Amino acid sequence: MTYNDQGEVSGAIVMMLKGENSNEVVVRVKERIEEIKKTLPEGVVIEPFLDRKKMVDNTIHTVEVNLLEGALIVLFVLVLFLGNLRAGLIVASVIPLSLLFAIIMMNLFGVGGNLMSLGALDFGLIVDGAVIIVEAAMHQLLITNKFGKKLRLSTEEMNANVGSATKKMVNSAVFGQIIILIVYLPIFSLEGIEGKMFKPMAQTVAFALIGAFIMSLTYVPMMTSLVLSKKRKTKPNFSDRIMEKVEQKHHNLLLKALKARKIILAAVFGNILLAGIITI
Repeated sequence: MTYNDQGEVSGAIVMMLKGENSNEVVVRVKERIEEIKKTLPEGVVIEPFLDRKKMVDNTIHTVEVNLLEGALIVLFVLVLFLGNLRAGLIVASVIPLSLLFAIIMMNLFGVGGNLMSLGALDFGLIVDGAVIIVEAAMHQLLITNKFGKKLRLSTEEMNANVGSATKKMVNSAVFGQIIILIVYLPIFSLEGIEGKMFKPMAQTVAFALIGAFIMSLTYVPMMTSLVLSKKRKTKPNFSDRIMEKVEQKHHNLLLKALKARKIILAAVFGNILLAGIITI
């Protein structure tokens, strides 16, 4: 083979057996090369030109950065809009636990972890059910009249409040997760190269969603009752004021949309028709 247009050299490729760990193989190859270098004649050197370990390390780094940044963004948004640091941390804690569940299932079913499978995880989908449960408990704690003018609840009253909120919202949490899982079902029918590329992604997302679903019905209500403050709010906080403005804006836009329903329907059908024409 030629070397940087400087002349001819001898080249070789190390073949890895199917099912081996590429990082471990590269480490063993480097150890053996160091032994071979001792027996080489003067002036002959071994220079690697493609190190798979670098590609694997870069992929792992990319996945780690994506997962960390995604988790931090979700935590920030949760704390901002829930208006409660403890509630945000409870919901955010579902992310690593769901990932742990997904990794255990990936190991059991032999699903490889790569940029495609792990990079496709959407933390917004994972925490969806937990947000519903925690927000319902906080909302009911604010508006309920069962506790009269009491500003601090007992442990039994807090358990009852969280249990009641969970029962009311469990259907929404369950059906939300099921609908998301159904969206990924067609990917499991893919075959050939497409199946090898996208099936691990669908399996990983499904495992994470199942883990989040289990956490939403068990871990989240328990932690909500245990960790959330038992003091009842009497004044709206910063997040409440933000959501009030957002709701008011949405309400005004909704009223305008209802008045112009013919224009909106015409625009929707026009876009569908245009998309169909472009596709054909």
